[in-house]
Amino acid sequence: MNSVWALLASIALIRTTLYNYLPEKLRLYISARFEEWTRRFTTDETMVFKDYQSSKMNQLFQAANLYLGESLPTISIPRVTVEKTENVRNLTFSMEKNTEMIDVYENIPMKWKYFSEYSQGMSKHEIRWYELSFHKEYKSLVTKCYLPYILERANKIKERNRVVQLHTAAHDFWTPKPVIIQHPMTFETLAMDGNLKKELVEDLDRFMNSKEYYQQIGKVWKRGYLLYGPPGTGKSSLIAAMANHLNFDIYNLNLSAVSSDFVLQNLLLSTANRSILVIEDIDCSIKFQNRESGIEQPIKYQQQNKVTLSGLLNFFDGILSCCGEGKILVATTNYKDRIDPALLRAGRMDMHIYLTYCTFSAFKQLALRYLEISDHSLFHHIQKLLPKVKVSPAEVAGELMKTRDPKASIEGLIKHLEEKLIADGNSEVSPKHHSSLSQTSNCQVHESSISLPLACNGASMDNVKSSGPKPDVSVKSKLTADGEGDNNFEKTDSVRDRSSGHNILQVIEDMEKELLSYKEAIIALQKKSCGTLNKLAEIKATI
Repeated sequence: MNSVWALLASIALIRTTLYNYLPEKLRLYISARFEEWTRRFTTDETMVFKDYQSSKMNQLFQAANLYLGESLPTISIPRVTVEKTENVRNLTFSMEKNTEMIDVYENIPMKWKYFSEYSQGMSKHEIRWYELSFHKEYKSLVTKCYLPYILERANKIKERNRVVQLHTAAHDFWTPKPVIIQHPMTFETLAMDGNLKKELVEDLDRFMNSKEYYQQIGKVWKRGYLLYGPPGTGKSSLIAAMANHLNFDIYNLNLSAVSSDFVLQNLLLSTANRSILVIEDIDCSIKFQNRESGIEQPIKYQQQNKVTLSGLLNFFDGILSCCGEGKILVATTNYKDRIDPALLRAGRMDMHIYLTYCTFSAFKQLALRYLEISDHSLFHHIQKLLPKVKVSPAEVAGELMKTRDPKASIEGLIKHLEEKLIADGNSEVSPKHHSSLSQTSNCQVHESSISLPLACNGASMDNVKSSGPKPDVSVKSKLTADGEGDNNFEKTDSVRDRSSGHNILQVIEDMEKELLSYKEAIIALQKKSCGTLNKLAEIKATI
């Protein structure tokens, strides 16, 4: 027994002496020769994955770190390192140094060991590496199947765990510190036409699953989307939903801040793979001329343009666009007809998405999200009003947020839509929301809709026709007179004396006053509309 301990002590002494007095290169050479000699007597094969190889990060080391870290919470291991940084969504697990674990692939055990030590010399730095041991007969399986499988799984884990970040360009470069986007918008919460939303999601998913297909047909794996429509219809929210759905970073590019075509090309080259490049209001960023419009661009705009149309076309689908993969380009505009058709063709803008004013389908999605209701007795009023009113989903959402009570919220929205309908020059609103005439002792008041002509002051309100369109005004009345025009007064037995006749005349005078007030309101609205049209004509003339 004493001889065994003496042998072990001698080996330890020799090892310490060699480690302290022999040069590092000689120690490594002796260690390598010793391992080569002992390998002859073992059936295992070992592969080493160092963290850095030739001063560059080893992708296999990074992949092994992510792949093994995903399995660590489910297996029994004495010590595990756990961390969470702001650039990842979930907890990150990793092995402690000098520990090992077993991974099973195709029913074959794969032994992993993790090592870490500090280098000798003036500048000490940590050296990390993994050792993978397996039976010799599975070497071909490991190199051809197992390691590619680890790389693929690691990429998926990395994409799943990373947070969406916003990159902006400043001084001809992307800012070094991107901002983490915490926008909660998703396709589930986005108020958008249901069929259009489904079509877009399917198109995005189909694109993400078509990498091999694009390579097969010889096309660059990229896609372009044009979002156009009136302001406030949800173009920016749709971009946020796309980024959250794909878990892609957003690169927001303002073309007016780019100094030249050369800088534009460099910005494209420096965008990461699997990202969304956004150019908002592309028709406003730079005064590009629509060559098919027949309108020549003013010389001052030609001189001010730093980025040319040719440079932008090459930016979209030139040779530089082939650098990278999985990139998505999204351009937005309020006026599609102002964009040169060359920018809109397939290959540059593959899918054109028109975002219109709020539809009834979008309203129901908003009501479900904000009020947690899928149906209500007042929904039919909204369904009738929305096709007549130009209101954005954001505006509807703002009205629904004013109160959490569904009935009060929807009534407030109906009132807002009717006011907007009148302001837009259409006074056709629900009779329910107009004041009714007072009832008298011998007159019953019922709902009816009569057309109010624009009569001149002092003219009779009977049988007067206007040449223009007749705005409909809801008036609660069904009084009948004996054979006079459209207002027929029913003959009743109660009309026997002058007092009854006096009451009827009073009602007629009150009704005439109310109708005249409607006429004055419509005339004022006409004057306001004419003023607005004149201002728009002046603005159009200056453009």
